[in-house]
Amino acid sequence: MAFFYGLVWKTHIAQGPPILKQHGTDDAIQILGLCRFSVPSFGAFQVTHDSIEARRAMLYDPKRLHTRFMWFEHVFLPGIRAQTDPNFRLIVLVGNDLPEIWLEQLHGLVQDTPQIVIEFAPPWKHRVVCAKAMAKHIDPSAVAVAQFRLDDDDAVAVNFVERLRADVDRLLPQFQRDGMMAIDYARGIVLRNAAAGLMVEPVITRYWTPALAVITPADTEKFILDFRHHILWREMTSIVMQDEIMFVRGAHDTNDSAISPSDAAYDLPDADVALILRDRFAINFAGFSRALAALRNS
Repeated sequence: MAFFYGLVWKTHIAQGPPILKQHGTDDAIQILGLCRFSVPSFGAFQVTHDSIEARRAMLYDPKRLHTRFMWFEHVFLPGIRAQTDPNFRLIVLVGNDLPEIWLEQLHGLVQDTPQIVIEFAPPWKHRVVCAKAMAKHIDPSAVAVAQFRLDDDDAVAVNFVERLRADVDRLLPQFQRDGMMAIDYARGIVLRNAAAGLMVEPVITRYWTPALAVITPADTEKFILDFRHHILWREMTSIVMQDEIMFVRGAHDTNDSAISPSDAAYDLPDADVALILRDRFAINFAGFSRALAALRNS
């Protein structure tokens, strides 16, 4: 049991594989992710509340949590479980007062994914609690730490960790020269829960949060939530790549920020949608569509 600003900070750590992978050189690259799952805190939300109690009531509303868990189970988790490089750690951060019924459901969903660590945050400044959660999992021996963030309704491609590690390894001279850098995988898919059903929108964009990584040294005092993702290019060397479909972003009525429809950025025939979601993200499109329909009708 640890304490943070006088408030209890609980931790559950699953036993998993090592989080460093040695390369042909002696360089060690750590891949460390963060998923914020209903964290009552101050700041970070576009929807404002007058008190932490009001924010907690919104985040823990049963209807909202049913929806978030549906996306977490069917969209977020499959690609994480199927990573071709299993040497990473992903922190799932929740409020330390998340109701027990939902905490049990979360444990049940992640218990077979040893890379996932559940951290519990007190109601405090959002960026501070996120940084605290990540700092305790930094490996001090790492030459570079690739930090990424992923919302609980988003997904990364099954080769995201493998690709990110290879690109960081290739770009180490640039990183070592500048001390920090960003890698943005810009080609993805918006998965939209519309009135007519589940819709797929291909996008090529810049500096959205899924499949965006900030590369830092191991002794960093800066963590992924300390940077404004949409203007990272103002703060550090940034490399944007769009050669592979690397992310899914969920769009539905419990999003904190609206994701507006946009024109198709590349051709994605309807006949290919289910295969691409299966092969790139391990997502069962038909199964998820049925689950959402059942949730709407419940």
